[in-house]
Amino acid sequence: MKERSGSTKLFSMLGSLVLAVVITSGCGNSNTNKQAEVIDKSQEGTQTQQIQEIKVGYVNLIAAAPAIIAKEKKLLDKQGLKAEFFSFKNGPDLYKALSSGKLDIAYAGMPAAVNWGSRGAEFTIIAKVDQGKNGLFTKESSGITQAADLKGKKLGNLVKGSGVDYLIRAVLLPEGQLDDQSVTLVQMETPNMETAITNGTIDAAVAGEPFLTFAELRGLKVVQELPDPAFVVLGSNAFLKEQPDAVKKFIQGHIASIEELNQNVTENAEVLAKAFNVPEIKGTDKTYTPTEVITQALKRNKFEYKFTDDDLLYYQEVADNSFTIKSIEKQLDVSTIIDTTWIK
Repeated sequence: MKERSGSTKLFSMLGSLVLAVVITSGCGNSNTNKQAEVIDKSQEGTQTQQIQEIKVGYVNLIAAAPAIIAKEKKLLDKQGLKAEFFSFKNGPDLYKALSSGKLDIAYAGMPAAVNWGSRGAEFTIIAKVDQGKNGLFTKESSGITQAADLKGKKLGNLVKGSGVDYLIRAVLLPEGQLDDQSVTLVQMETPNMETAITNGTIDAAVAGEPFLTFAELRGLKVVQELPDPAFVVLGSNAFLKEQPDAVKKFIQGHIASIEELNQNVTENAEVLAKAFNVPEIKGTDKTYTPTEVITQALKRNKFEYKFTDDDLLYYQEVADNSFTIKSIEKQLDVSTIIDTTWIK
């Protein structure tokens, strides 16, 4: 009987021990599950934070087509960014927005970049966009066949410091041995230039695409093409420093946009035609659909994202010429506002 009693006590003790282990083990599983739940929620929060906001501005020209394609096809969103786009009529207005912190990224011309860079604006050029052509255009009957014929004429111009202003005062007028005292420069928005020539308000104008093609297809004459003073991508220095991951994602989206634009011209011409609200144009020989109009305009543009040595030399030439025509008050070394390392 005593042995039976001892066995009972032993089993009782073992049972209690097993129960304690089970309870302890159960409590441990509960804590582990809670911990896993917290980790999952933490990771979920991190994934939410990865969607970074970015504000992108661009001048409303074909030269900025990669920005428009990125917007319409959500190519930046596909990189994990929440992108908001803003269009501007000219470079100087865009740079004001960039300098005031209203934009993170901007697509605009090199002359305006030189202008603001010479004043110490806090931005850096991080990618190439376009190397295309602008043009001097007029009526067939104007008698203007070369730059020298502009003497005493009224010439449509954008705001001072813009790419068009640079081309007129640094390239076109010197070619004709003229200066801005030899002609009357009439400041106006690019979409109004064609009508102003047609009704005689001005004699000629300089414009970029798609407005040059609009005028050409409707019967005005392109006297000569002028080198587009280069479109580039700028980032505010604060954005580049504080959100380098977002900048890298933007760069990937920018590259994707240029590749898309170059590989699918007709499809993207249709997208751009809608973005620019291009109408059918009754030309001298046929009626052009909006897509045909933009396809024609794209022929004067070459979209690239990598800088070449020639690009960098040309940008310095723009800066030097801008100083010569007194668009800027002091000379600028463009290497101080360019960082080529964002594009590998």
